[in-house]
Amino acid sequence: MSLENELASYDSQREKILGRLYAVEGQIDKIRLYMKNIHALKHFSFGTWSSRQHVIIKVSAQGKNGFAECVMSVNQPEASLEPWSKLLEGLPGLEAGKALKEVRNCQGLWPEQLVEMTEMALIDLCGKLTGRSANSLLGLTEKQPVCGVHVILSDDLDEVEESASWARNQGKSRFIKVKLFGRTGLDCEIIRTVRRICPQEETFLIGDVNCGYRMEGDKTSLEQIADDMKNLREAGLSACEDPAFLSREEWVALQSQVRPLELIPDYPMRPSRCSIKEICRGMGEIYNIHPDSAGSIVDAVVLARRIKDLGAGLMIGDDSLVGPSATIWQQLAWGLGARWVEATEKRKESDFFYRCVKSLATDSSKNPIDIKLKDGFGIDLDEEKLAGEADLMIELIPAER
Repeated sequence: MSLENELASYDSQREKILGRLYAVEGQIDKIRLYMKNIHALKHFSFGTWSSRQHVIIKVSAQGKNGFAECVMSVNQPEASLEPWSKLLEGLPGLEAGKALKEVRNCQGLWPEQLVEMTEMALIDLCGKLTGRSANSLLGLTEKQPVCGVHVILSDDLDEVEESASWARNQGKSRFIKVKLFGRTGLDCEIIRTVRRICPQEETFLIGDVNCGYRMEGDKTSLEQIADDMKNLREAGLSACEDPAFLSREEWVALQSQVRPLELIPDYPMRPSRCSIKEICRGMGEIYNIHPDSAGSIVDAVVLARRIKDLGAGLMIGDDSLVGPSATIWQQLAWGLGARWVEATEKRKESDFFYRCVKSLATDSSKNPIDIKLKDGFGIDLDEEKLAGEADLMIELIPAER
């Protein structure tokens, strides 16, 4: 089948999903945005996050509520909800399905994470209005057990050791991801530190370099990057996400040179509606759909089919989510047959969210994650507690017409 015919097939799948969702009735009577500052140091090859500004959205219609979350910004604790509330102010008063269509019409105009978050909340709401699970509305029928990934974000070897030990003791070491920094000596020490506690037969170890071995504009040769990847593999790494800034052809060439190390494209996968036309076979053994950068879970579902058609594995990444969107992506990972899901509620960061939870469809304290589908994405929160935990809150109601 030609690429043109393949893309037409994916377009047909997308339209079938959207047809179900656009038909859902139920007039939106209220939208609330809550912002919560998460103060937690996270070190990356490109810099350090000292805080993240998480937004939780609630969309209400006919006594039902749809929830979702995204990271609005990092290192901006004084950020305002006003700009996003202005963008969303036209949605109250619309039917749920029509609101979803309006949001999708703003792809490429609004921030990707705002479109994605609002779409997720509306799909959660559509499921609750129709008495169907969101996975069912999205056409997802797989129920493959999926494990959460324990993530270690530190260049301090003592912290790495403590975190790896905690994961193993808690039964969360089947998949571990470490942040790497584009410095071979340090990165190998991080890998070896984990491997002293979590041997290869027990743990699939993923490294995420955020393109640290060649940033955009750098001149490092592909041969040097391949040598670096082989060193990481010898130290005990199983897979490497975004080792360097690479062209599509370089991805294919690098993967062919570094097997059995499995490469994981991430940056080339953003947003989903665009990457489906750009990715090709052989760029990696596993492809990452990245929350807050996918731009749409409908498009992510279609992209996942494309990945499988390319003969590759799928993983669901993360954007340091702590609340409603973590459970959403866990359910999507389950329904898409992903090898693992990184989006899980965070150790030491999710206490505020759990204080607000009445019930969820998932329990990520276990591996594999315990999932029992409910209407929508099954998110039920105590809004009085959520309002008390939030740093900011804005409510939108229908404008007089």
